[in-house]
Amino acid sequence: MAYEIPTPKYLRVLNTLRKRIEDGDYVPGAALPSENQLSTEFGVSRPTVLKALGILKQDGWIESQQGKGSFVRGRPVSGRTSPDYARDAVELDETGETEILHVGPVLASPRIAAELQIPDGTPVYERRRRTLSEAGPVDLVSTFVPVDIAVGTDITKPDPIPGGLLDLIARHKGLRADYATERMTARRVNEAEAAALDVPADEPVLSVVITVHQASGDPIMASVLVMPGSRHEIEDTYALS
Repeated sequence: MAYEIPTPKYLRVLNTLRKRIEDGDYVPGAALPSENQLSTEFGVSRPTVLKALGILKQDGWIESQQGKGSFVRGRPVSGRTSPDYARDAVELDETGETEILHVGPVLASPRIAAELQIPDGTPVYERRRRTLSEAGPVDLVSTFVPVDIAVGTDITKPDPIPGGLLDLIARHKGLRADYATERMTARRVNEAEAAALDVPADEPVLSVVITVHQASGDPIMASVLVMPGSRHEIEDTYALS
């Protein structure tokens, strides 16, 4: 099954405006171009522009003034942090209680290609590892990085990477992670995962695809986290305001 996820028009507008704010093109207090100007610039309808502006306002990047337009507030301070399992999947120091299972080029599956916005079958670098505990492996993480980002860094080498991949990519490639998207499904383990996790062939697992993006919306890497149900309980606390 092929996964094709074209970037929605409103998201293209949103990501561009947000990057301009981050880069200082639009400083705090400055007025954004009018809705009609943005509609013309991006070649989209006014409702599409309004949707992008509405999300930027909701997230704290801009504010609107009746009859005057939209004005920049600056980069918002987020009160939400990523859950521990997601943070560990994309930022974990590999020199801890982990075992590297595979490092090397592979062909992007339709799902990974869609996440990285590349054609199916494009070569990418995979780093696959599992986290160990007394109860056995507690997760399996396969991280896929575009070749142009991986080449010239330790991502292509089999040794554990101290400090995590995002820190390494920022230092060597100048690419800064801004946000991540997460897609979670519950399913049965497949044969390769069962062997790596040392679980029965019918073990239920939680599978999480986490894609890390730059502020522009361009993907940096995609990780597939697989957690066996018998070794995990997920708890969260959050405000209801």
